Amino acid sequence: MKTIAVYANTCALGSYKELWPKAFYEGLQHHTEWQSTYVTNRQLTNAEYAWCFAYQVRGDIKQSDNSHRRQIIDKYEPKGKIFYLDSDVLISYDGFELHKDTIRTMTLQNKRWTRQPYGNIYANQGAKYFENEFMEGAMNRWEEIKQLKNIDVKPYNGKGEYILITCNRGTEGYSAEKKNATEYAIETIEEIRQYSQRPIIVRFHRVLSDTQEQDFKVLSKYIEDKENISIQSKANDNYPDIIPVIKNAYAVCTWSSSSATPAICEGKPLYIKSKNCFFYNMNSGDIKDIEDPKVEDKRDKWFANYAATHYNLKDLSSGYYFGKVKNLI
Repeated sequence: MKTIAVYANTCALGSYKELWPKAFYEGLQHHTEWQSTYVTNRQLTNAEYAWCFAYQVRGDIKQSDNSHRRQIIDKYEPKGKIFYLDSDVLISYDGFELHKDTIRTMTLQNKRWTRQPYGNIYANQGAKYFENEFMEGAMNRWEEIKQLKNIDVKPYNGKGEYILITCNRGTEGYSAEKKNATEYAIETIEEIRQYSQRPIIVRFHRVLSDTQEQDFKVLSKYIEDKENISIQSKANDNYPDIIPVIKNAYAVCTWSSSSATPAICEGKPLYIKSKNCFFYNMNSGDIKDIEDPKVEDKRDKWFANYAATHYNLKDLSSGYYFGKVKNLI
């Protein structure tokens, strides 16, 4: 009998986040040939497989490499026998600055989605999403998700007021691979300015930590003598909803932040730096072409892939998800 441990202790127990490990564990109960354990303490089990809430990059500036999450990753990732929970790349459409109770309610109503990459967290380093197993009916599923998120897919029309740079959490997060947010922003500004004089907006991550505040100060100093460059950050109380900001943009640049993903739906050229980004295949090319973007409208394929790699609470708790992937791991 195969064994799997759901390490619920990798998220805040009792919070809305725990709905996800509970759902994954409930889904496992529909597959009695697997023995599952719901782990709430800080111990490692002898299970062959694992489920972990999110990832922690080695060398994270805020978390120890000896943390419980890192111990789980170090035990299971070398053998590739670990599921991670990762966020919905179109989460920005769920609403702006939602209260935790609203998030809980939406999750329970199956109106929020997550990814469950297996083996690795990074798309370009072997993360498995098993999208082929879920591709049948994927466009119908996309239409349902699109309606629930109130997404109106726009054509590419070349219009917009500015170039938007969206920053990852940077050195604190795992999706940026420890690339500092301000370092990325400055490099991108300087590259853009070789090819375009359009106004630029740099948008920091929504979490205002000590590191982000320092990043904001460094970037503010850098742009003091620059024209037509502004910053959106909670550090300067200028942090509107991302969706209308993207709607009014000409193009969007990012390292790998999911905050840039709505550009795909809003018909904006998207310039992505990291090949580990989940939506890297929607890259519009090089920034040198920003005034003549090489946009190929292949969005239907991407929308189908999105629907085949994002799951709501019912998909997990019913055993539907695990039933599809259990013979592939």
